[in-house]
Amino acid sequence: MKKSLVILLVVALLTVVAVPAALALTDSRKSELRELYEQMFGLREQIVDKQAEAGLITEEEAAQIKARLAEIHEYRRQQMDAGNYTFGFGSPGRGRGGGRGIGRGGCGRCPVYRQKDIAAPDA
Repeated sequence: MKKSLVILLVVALLTVVAVPAALALTDSRKSELRELYEQMFGLREQIVDKQAEAGLITEEEAAQIKARLAEIHEYRRQQMDAGNYTFGFGSPGRGRGGGRGIGRGGCGRCPVYRQKDIAAPDA
């Protein structure tokens, strides 16, 4: 009985120590994430430029969007410098439409998603 209890405790201890170490965010993973975020923000700016060229948004709206993107980008850089790489697609735990995303009109300040400007697609 004591022998099996000791073995169980050793296995539990090894699991607690080994699993986080195996899943740790290494320097190479951090640099890869940082590089991907840099690419993502570059692509977002290119999309805004193309939307402005196509007349989907005005130059003023494009400038506002790009200024906001720059703020978000700088915030994420600061978070990564502090070791926080957990930001992603919204807050966990809200679920079932409890957030204030675009679909609920919670964006408000975003000039791209004004409801009066969105035309219904042809059926």
